Amino acid sequence: MAPRKQHYNRCIHHPEKRARGRCTVCGARLCRECALIVQGVYHCLSPRCLPDEVKAMAAQSAVGASVEPAPSDPFVRVLIFRSAVTIALCGVVFAAWALREAGKLHSENRMLRTSRLVLIEQLKSSNREIGALTASDTGGRGIDASTILPSAPPASASARSTLPKPAAAGTPAPTAGNTSYHFVNGPVDRKTVALTFDGGSLANAAGAILDTLASRSVTATMFLTGEFIRKYPGVTRRIVAAGHECGNHTYRHPHLTRYGIDRTATTLPSVNEPALCEELLRTERIFRETAGTPLAPLWRAPYGEFNEEICRWAFRAGYFHIGWRQGRTWREGLDSNDWIPDPETPGYHTPEELIDKVVALARRQPYGINGGILLFHLGTERKSPEMQVHLVLGSLIDTLRQEGYRIVPISEMVSSEGIDLASLQGKINIQ
Repeated sequence: MAPRKQHYNRCIHHPEKRARGRCTVCGARLCRECALIVQGVYHCLSPRCLPDEVKAMAAQSAVGASVEPAPSDPFVRVLIFRSAVTIALCGVVFAAWALREAGKLHSENRMLRTSRLVLIEQLKSSNREIGALTASDTGGRGIDASTILPSAPPASASARSTLPKPAAAGTPAPTAGNTSYHFVNGPVDRKTVALTFDGGSLANAAGAILDTLASRSVTATMFLTGEFIRKYPGVTRRIVAAGHECGNHTYRHPHLTRYGIDRTATTLPSVNEPALCEELLRTERIFRETAGTPLAPLWRAPYGEFNEEICRWAFRAGYFHIGWRQGRTWREGLDSNDWIPDPETPGYHTPEELIDKVVALARRQPYGINGGILLFHLGTERKSPEMQVHLVLGSLIDTLRQEGYRIVPISEMVSSEGIDLASLQGKINIQ
């Protein structure tokens, strides 16, 4: 009897094993150890029989190595090939993860750049107390980083204010023929800083702020709206009784420019000189009626929206505009961002981050935060007490003093630049 054929339905590489399928390309019978099974289809490990997608992945991951190992040992060939495929798949997964993370970072950066614009639109209907979004004096042009005052002025420039310094102390404030009527930074050759607080729709932090300032004998400057004074007359009188300086923040806290619409400093069509003067003078009247004393001839534009034209109108009404030091990023400016209530909102920063920022700026050479104007608010919408910025005000004051800084009101800082605010007070005409 003839011997039974051993090759029938047997693996071409392992005759002792039964074939489980045939290569879809060359038709060779293969056991499971010799075959590459892709979506249920058998393939040889020969390069010409491999699927195109496997060839591509293996070529990318196994650089410098042949897809097909030495043909002497099929087991080694399978092991090497499977390792190459695993590496390729890992590379694909890592690349997908990296692309996703890069997309998230890009999205977050875009949100940070537009966070102030978004916040203005979200809070407009509820008239929330929002800190300043300073629109630099660009004469109606768009705002870019080059228009922002750097946090460390160059040695060759004082960068004390956009108002030209008078020739001598006691000189009257500029006439209407000048081109700039706002002040953003005090003398950089003196270690002084000013704490300013805007009062708009809320006063729930005012009591703690006044207690902290009193405990450390600090005189600050408060910019109050007429609606704040009407709503909180007791707080207003307490501010005056404590000896703090009070400036004008308009009556209704309106938008003055198109910055919240198209990020330009163009004056809104509804805003003109009589309308702005009415906002300022109406606030002056209610403050005199409530506190029995006039406001300082200082004002701050709502949302930080101003331009040369608006500042000139206010100057003719008897008010000198006060801004604050800006920076290309939050860490280079002196806005506390205490007006952002939600931790999920871009631009939100903790009290600890604020102190770290101020300390870093104070120690920066050569000017630190000399002449810096810091921005805070008399109200907060942050629910968690540990995230409320005004509760670390005492620590911030102590830290600044440890660094050698003296805290002064705005009027003293302006006067140290030789600007005579007394000449402005005579212009205020209360109807």
